[in-house]
Amino acid sequence: MSVEIASKDKKPKAAATARAESGRRYRGVSEEVRRTERRQRFIEAGLDVFGGRGYHSSTVRSICASAGLTERYFYESFENSEDLLCAVYHACVQRLREHMLAALIEVPKEPELMARIALYQVFECVREDPRLARILFVEILGVSHRVDALYRTSVADFSGLLVRLVLPMLGDSKLPEPLDADILANALIGAIVTSAGRWLLLEFRTPIDTVVENLHMIFTCVIRQMISVADAHSSSAG
Repeated sequence: MSVEIASKDKKPKAAATARAESGRRYRGVSEEVRRTERRQRFIEAGLDVFGGRGYHSSTVRSICASAGLTERYFYESFENSEDLLCAVYHACVQRLREHMLAALIEVPKEPELMARIALYQVFECVREDPRLARILFVEILGVSHRVDALYRTSVADFSGLLVRLVLPMLGDSKLPEPLDADILANALIGAIVTSAGRWLLLEFRTPIDTVVENLHMIFTCVIRQMISVADAHSSSAG
């Protein structure tokens, strides 16, 4: 037990040696390219290990075993296992975001339709890869102040994306004070995160259509009310 814990965060001196080899080429491939490839292998291993056994039950040694690389190469790219967790989480967020936005490209700019499709894409993505769901909604929570800050930034980014999608639907109308689009969007993202975490813990037993339909009702009610209130405010102001 003590050996494993020590292995999790101790940075070996060999990392300096690995960095010193940056100018070497092997079979025509530069060290920079090989380092990038090794980093990606560790991120994929982190997805497997953190998303399988959990972050707190993992060690650098188990990550290296999964990646098929030595600890020397781990510390070439990451300070410790928390550093890797942040990289894995970032990769999961990007994957989820790209999956959702790709589905919305050809969709008519109709708020209720966009909300339904976006919600379905989110839940389909996490159902297809429970490792991703576990990292996004479980393993990222309560690790450290640094990881908490990363999580909050991610939620804020998705809230901002939602605001950018909804505000154009208001046209020239604006929400009256004290209503705030950022707060409303953050509440909607919170509903998704909470529901997705619960769905994961229930092992996806609830049909995806049921989960999406219930969340869609929340989104629809909020979006309709936002548009209605903004229009009424603009009419009274005019």
